This record gives sequence, structure tokens and C-alpha cells, in this order.
Amino acid sequence: MPLTNRLPRLCTSLAACAATAAQAQPITWTPPANWLLYCVPVVALVGAVIAIWIIRSALLQAPNWSLADALSEPTDLPVYTETTDAAGNVTRSLQLGADGRPLLAPQMRASSSRVIALMGMVAILFLFIGFGALALFGLGSTGQVPEHMDRVVNFLVAGMTLFAPYVVNKFSALFQGLTGRK
Repeated sequence: MPLTNRLPRLCTSLAACAATAAQAQPITWTPPANWLLYCVPVVALVGAVIAIWIIRSALLQAPNWSLADALSEPTDLPVYTETTDAAGNVTRSLQLGADGRPLLAPQMRASSSRVIALMGMVAILFLFIGFGALALFGLGSTGQVPEHMDRVVNFLVAGMTLFAPYVVNKFSALFQGLTGRK
């Protein structure tokens, strides 16, 4: 059968499908019982708090873990030699390598960018959990995600700028090998 003969039948079939879809009854949302509307977000919030508490407890019981170490990063610092004379005076002198440059030794030092990233992560985590609870309640009560939830997503994405110092620090460490310095 040529294509020109099939085209009117196809258009008639599509029109019939469109008319049937227009006549179909819209599905109405029946919200669950009020206790369930409140129970689901509360269970999600309590579950998140319990998970955070379990992680905190496990880290406190770990013998070789500390928050200070986790927020530190290796930094190359100059090596000094301390000498004490007969009078008890301490003199510090910078150790130099064979090339005349100061010797550097890696040491763990506190990282401001990691502290900022930690604070930002905690703040965004609680905002995310709070807005998530509101979205769950709205979805349960109306059958749809709240209308302006896209604005909340934009707000949370903008809040990720708190991580910028940490990200810049990590990228600078990646490109540090390209400069030829050690």
C-alpha cells in the first residue's frame, strides 16, 4: 500500500487517540491519612539524625582518628636545627641542602579551606534535610512536589559556593606539578 493511502488512516487514528485522551477522567490525588503525612518526614529527619549520630560515635571510638587530623593537609615547611650553648640559650638555624636551598619536610597543618568546606557541608546538609522534609510533606498532601521547589534547588546550588576555597585548593595542588617546583 502506498504511503499516501496510509497517511489519512494514521491521522484518523491519532485524532481518535487524542479525542480519547481528552475524554479520559483526570486522576485525582487522594492524600493519605494526616498521621502518615507527618510520620514520613519525621521518620526521614530522625533517621538522618540517627545516622549522623552513629557515624559520630564510630569515629569517636576509633583510636587513630581525630577531627584535627581529618581537617589537616600536608605542607612542606623548612627544617631548623636547634643548638643550645653552655649558658642554655637556644639558637635555631635553617638547614640548607647541597644546592643551598632550605630543606623542606612535610608536616600536617590545619587547613582553613577544609574547615570552611566542613561548615558549608553541615549547613547545606541541614538545609537539604529540612527542605526535603517539606517536599515530602507537600508531595504526600497534594500529590505533587511543591510549586517553587526549583527555587529551593537554586538556593542550595548557590550555597555550594561555600566549598569554593576547598575546590580551588585542590585544583591548585593538581597543577602544582606543572610548575616544575618541588
